[in-house]
Amino acid sequence: MPYAAKDRQEFIRRSNINPGECILDLGGMLCEELPGAVFGIPSKRSLQNAVLIRPFLLPFKSYMFKSVVSYHYFDLVPPEKLDYVFEETARVLDKDGSFSFMMLHWMAFNDAQRSNLLFNEVLKSTGVLYQHDIEKISNKLDALGFNEITVESIKRDIPVPMEFFHEHMLMLGELVKLEKTHGLVGIKALAKQYFHQVKEHGESILPAIHFMAKR
Repeated sequence: MPYAAKDRQEFIRRSNINPGECILDLGGMLCEELPGAVFGIPSKRSLQNAVLIRPFLLPFKSYMFKSVVSYHYFDLVPPEKLDYVFEETARVLDKDGSFSFMMLHWMAFNDAQRSNLLFNEVLKSTGVLYQHDIEKISNKLDALGFNEITVESIKRDIPVPMEFFHEHMLMLGELVKLEKTHGLVGIKALAKQYFHQVKEHGESILPAIHFMAKR
């Protein structure tokens, strides 16, 4: 998402990390902003410093990283696997290290964000995106020994360029086909609502929740 570059930069600033430290970026979403980091990615990509990962086991030694960050990768991880990610993060994070991550806040504050909410609801209904419980995440971090846990709501307003709307419509078209072949329900109706909502109000990215914690 090139249109979210400023948002990624602000995420790094709020995270208060030193780019020169040993950093793990879960998901590899910050490759342009943190070129010296190690990027844990779930599928093969042409990306320097990239390592394939699985939520159940990060292929790194314990206490290896001074900071672990993740920008919206956890939106793609099922809730039942998220606990394993946190446990593995606690293992590979050095003592006094920091853990900072951001995920979607499934709440729209204006009509343009409602467009994005409709799009994300379609993705959620097909298992592409996941909505996580904020309180459960906080409790899990606390149970793993993290401290100084903070949860901040980020009320951003980032317009989605029209070229990405066309990409979204192509994606939704493929998902509508799945509705017919896999017995899914409601995708076509949501896609139609999304189309009319964007045509009238445009589209902006939803707000986010930013978690920060110390090891």
